[in-house]
Amino acid sequence: MGDFRVRTIKDSPDRALMLRHIIDDIHALEVMLADNKFKSSHPKIGAEQEICIVDKQFRPAKTNLQILERINDPNYTNELALFNLEINLKPRQLQGSCLSQLEKELLSFLKKGQKAAAHFDNHLIITGILPTLKFRHLQFEYITPIPRYHALSKVFYELRGSEFEIYIQGLDDLNLSLSSMLFEACNTSFQMHLEIDPANFVDKYNWAQMIAGPVLAIGANSPLLFGNELWAETRIAVFKQSIDARSSTNQMRKKTPRVFFGEDWLRTSPVDLFKEEVARFPLILTSDNLEWSTEELKAGKIPELRAAKIHNGTTYTWNRICYGHSQHGPHFRIECRYLPAGPSPLDEVANLAFWVGLMQGQPESLQSFWKKTDFKTAKTNFLKAARYGNQVTFDWFGEQLTAQQLLGEKLLPMAREGLKKFKVNQADIDRYLSVIEHRIERQTNGADWQIRNFRKLQTRMSPALALREMTSQMITFQQKNLPVHKWNEVDDSSLNSLPKYVDPPLIEEIMTTDFMSVSEDDSLLYASVLFQWYSTAYLPVENKNGEVIGLLLEERLQDFLERKGIHTGYVKEVMIHPVPTLSPDQTVTAAQQLMHKEKIKMLPIISIEKKLVGIITLDELESHLNRQKHH
Repeated sequence: MGDFRVRTIKDSPDRALMLRHIIDDIHALEVMLADNKFKSSHPKIGAEQEICIVDKQFRPAKTNLQILERINDPNYTNELALFNLEINLKPRQLQGSCLSQLEKELLSFLKKGQKAAAHFDNHLIITGILPTLKFRHLQFEYITPIPRYHALSKVFYELRGSEFEIYIQGLDDLNLSLSSMLFEACNTSFQMHLEIDPANFVDKYNWAQMIAGPVLAIGANSPLLFGNELWAETRIAVFKQSIDARSSTNQMRKKTPRVFFGEDWLRTSPVDLFKEEVARFPLILTSDNLEWSTEELKAGKIPELRAAKIHNGTTYTWNRICYGHSQHGPHFRIECRYLPAGPSPLDEVANLAFWVGLMQGQPESLQSFWKKTDFKTAKTNFLKAARYGNQVTFDWFGEQLTAQQLLGEKLLPMAREGLKKFKVNQADIDRYLSVIEHRIERQTNGADWQIRNFRKLQTRMSPALALREMTSQMITFQQKNLPVHKWNEVDDSSLNSLPKYVDPPLIEEIMTTDFMSVSEDDSLLYASVLFQWYSTAYLPVENKNGEVIGLLLEERLQDFLERKGIHTGYVKEVMIHPVPTLSPDQTVTAAQQLMHKEKIKMLPIISIEKKLVGIITLDELESHLNRQKHH
């Protein structure tokens, strides 16, 4: 999440001072480029690994600070949510066995983290979106208590002027609102870095945009959110909306969201990307004791450009420019942010190898391609890949190619040549690009595996239990470091997590979310036909705000109609009210006890906001408990 030595901007003079520092940084950057301060060198690669933490029941665990303390390693750091961690991997030159070295380092860090997590009976999992994540895990109590995170959430909320809203149309629809930026915590990524020569930066940055669609298509791994089947890479939609500070009251004016792909090719200089960020996005954070970069240059020093970097860290292009410097001098990097974590460490390094190989294997015939190519082609390809993964057709310089054709016939050979060009070991090239090759041949990726097995598991258990079982199996395959094309499909012999469930299951794991309801002003005739059509004995009664206000029983309705002898009247005349309710995160044991106490056989389930989100019947509950006891 960037620089932690930050604070929110207090007032107009504070904002003006920060802006002066950023402008000074940009001027210093232009001077450095003009004076050739950036020396060409052998490019380096790097990566950042984001991780989810789950408890023994495979639910999100709020233990990142305790685990970090036990790990005691500066390469590990916290993230926005208490159920996330991040590993910063060592930069290394793009040559020799760099890829296998990076994989070995990643596995070592994951093993170290898992050992610390096990002390708290937790597991680590790398996945684009944690399948067992629920909306209740996005409440404010789940934000890591670090000033930067609270400051960002507060300022984004104030800029927006209303709650953050998520609306995604996929196979299912998702429409939710939240008062903090914790929707962003749904996303877990494997961020990849490649050092770029400033002389070639414009062309390379545009090339990174052009290849983003097909790279994302073969690497998608985030098809589910809160049990809803959405996009192949749902992170793209969630992240964009999670910190969208644009007000919904002025839709006629075109304004760029802080998470964006871009609106046009980069045409002149890498500095233009920093200028665009200042011109388009309000300043959010500042810091004390910022240095004047032009003065640093005059003193013969290479400046940090810290003010520009702080602002850059609050804008989120999917291919983001990064500035840094070391003993070798200043450098630029492109940070590829759109690829998800997982499915396995091997898969992630294969994605890195493919992306870096493509970046370095750009054919001479396609240099300066952007001068005669419509930018919207690249953007359309990216959005299609995010929605549909590798089941799309791409526009590739006028040719209409399936993902399989483009990836297998054109891009995979290009990536091989790019890695060979920088003398990456043939063994590394074969190991990692063969993973991509198998995914292409089988037309499968992490998103495909999740959807297939989620649907299959739901034929024998509730959606919530299916998500837990799937999460358990994902951890098993990851710990073996198997690439996703070798992951088994679930079958009766592979169901491995249900016997491990020790705690009483939660209501959310077996409740029904697809049900009929009525309002108090609905006619009794309407209610009676619903009972007949859907063979149910209970109908929750909710008001116009979605709050449960009563319960209608078929037996009670029939008794009323028989006594009255007519079908006239309204639900409010017959319903039971008030009616007991529970929340989804309470146990089924609590539900069973409450239903026995109140002598009812159906219980409405309500959210934190008191909205009706599900129902649970005594028959379903006791049937589930009997099955669990048998296991």
